[in-house]
Amino acid sequence: MKTKVVSSVVKSVSGPDTQPSVQSKELSTYNNPEIEELKIVRNKGSAAYKFHTLISYIPLPKSYLGKITLLIFLAGYLPILAFVLYLLTSHPNDPASKLQIFGISLAFALLGLAVTAYPLKLLLSSLLVVSRALDQYINDKKIPTLSTSQIDELERLMLDIEFKILDLQGHIRSLEKRSMTDYLTGIQNRYSAERQLKEDIARAQRSGKEISLIILDIDEFKLINDRYGHDVGDICLKHVVEIIQGGIRKGDWLGRWGGDEFVLLLFDSDEKSSRKIVERIGDAVKEQPALTPKGEISMSLSVGICQHNGKDQAEELFKKADCALLLAKRLGKSQIVYYSNTLPISATHT
Repeated sequence: MKTKVVSSVVKSVSGPDTQPSVQSKELSTYNNPEIEELKIVRNKGSAAYKFHTLISYIPLPKSYLGKITLLIFLAGYLPILAFVLYLLTSHPNDPASKLQIFGISLAFALLGLAVTAYPLKLLLSSLLVVSRALDQYINDKKIPTLSTSQIDELERLMLDIEFKILDLQGHIRSLEKRSMTDYLTGIQNRYSAERQLKEDIARAQRSGKEISLIILDIDEFKLINDRYGHDVGDICLKHVVEIIQGGIRKGDWLGRWGGDEFVLLLFDSDEKSSRKIVERIGDAVKEQPALTPKGEISMSLSVGICQHNGKDQAEELFKKADCALLLAKRLGKSQIVYYSNTLPISATHT
């Protein structure tokens, strides 16, 4: 494949977005098995859930420690004080002595309550650790280590939360990868390619490196789908992607822009090097037909190339490369057109 150079007015052409749509119904919490399981447990009416619901109607202190302390006092110390008061009122004694005995009993009850509340506070402080760890995970994406040396309800809670966070992190990473990857070919999708292009332009401007943006389109791909079916068309797309990936360097990347259109970025590559790489890829696609259940299918590529001038942003650079691609397609199959603001058109057909 030989190269053509075009000096032309840039035309803005937007390709179809291949970003897979996300159905809100599929991600609804009502379809989440864990949420459904939680609903079932609540509907069965466990004793703990019923008790928590019951005390929610009582005007208790706001803090969990205050609730536990008040319940201990009501359930443990208040009956003792009531019994002491009964003994004092049921036996005739000196009123002053009765008051003194009741005061001492009340003081010891309050002292015992205070002594009980302090270790409770220490035990419940672990819940604050869990809360802070969750905040740290949300804000800093740091995986918390919550397990303790005690095997009790709180330990099980901490281990369960830590496991759920690790599981959630795995799902998040999987979703992030899926949102950035083309589901058919495994390369970057349009959303990822747009973001990567902006990052690489900024990196090139900082480092002074040259970059080439290349748009590749499979010639008459629609005819392949119409004649052989979309399953064969998918095989052809994967075949072309494998050839392109085999012809680029480690620092370069390939993205599917939409349908049969791909975007290739060559980092730290001048015009001469980019032309050689693209011509080698084009020749390989022509010489290596795709092996499909319907037989061998030969293909070719139309290519538009634009060398970054050090100033253009992502949209402007893409428009120039797309303009070169449009001319390549008008000139016929298997054409490479290089965009330039200064050089005239070279129209050698291959």
